[in-house]
Amino acid sequence: NLKNGYNYLSPIFTMGKYYKENEKYLLPLAIQVSHAVCDGFHVCRFINELQELLHI
Repeated sequence: NLKNGYNYLSPIFTMGKYYKENEKYLLPLAIQVSHAVCDGFHVCRFINELQELLHI
């Protein structure tokens, strides 16, 4: 969370440490968005397009 971040409207991407599992590399990703400009539909669309680009 951001201190006094009420007017911060840009998304925040937080990535964890990547690891290998069953011959695949995995990278945890958390996305924090302001509901004033984005909702679950937009986040889902972003994740789907990202997976297509990464060929997952």
